[in-house]
Amino acid sequence: MNALSLTLTIVCAILLDTAWVALFRSRPVGKFEVLRDAGNTFGFTSNAGTFTAHQDSQTLTYVCGKLRGSLKFSEIKGLEYRVNEKYALLEELFFGLDLTDLLPRYHDTIEWFCITMVTLDGRRIPMYLSGQYQQREFLLGWYIELQAGLLARLGLLKDVEAQSRGALNQIQARMGGPRLL
Repeated sequence: MNALSLTLTIVCAILLDTAWVALFRSRPVGKFEVLRDAGNTFGFTSNAGTFTAHQDSQTLTYVCGKLRGSLKFSEIKGLEYRVNEKYALLEELFFGLDLTDLLPRYHDTIEWFCITMVTLDGRRIPMYLSGQYQQREFLLGWYIELQAGLLARLGLLKDVEAQSRGALNQIQARMGGPRLL
């Protein structure tokens, strides 16, 4: 095998791997879509439900699955913004398990971003949830970062953390600035 054949084989393997990862990592993640932002009304939908903040009446109406209700802004204690990391065992098995994957440092994970409204009476109403798969491999961190950068530039990989922080900022601004808990 000459150098050109070897180089071409490596390039094809990298392109095939990147296409495979793009297909897997570009699956839909949490959504945050503004439905109405006019005057004194701000409405949005997420994978947690549909919410409408009315500045005039200082109320928030929500529909979260079978849970429906309305709250005065004064009844809201604050918003929780949480980031949790969970072991992605299925993804780990899907992409191939090797000896180093048994070490916690190299476990593939899913980073979950969550915004939850907490009321004065202790109820917790989820407003936003999204997750993003994070692959970790021994000695290949540079390759994974390079691949993620390329996929982001091509628009195939969303920055879920930025999306969740943007959602948090919009929700806080349009609901009178509830504090973060």
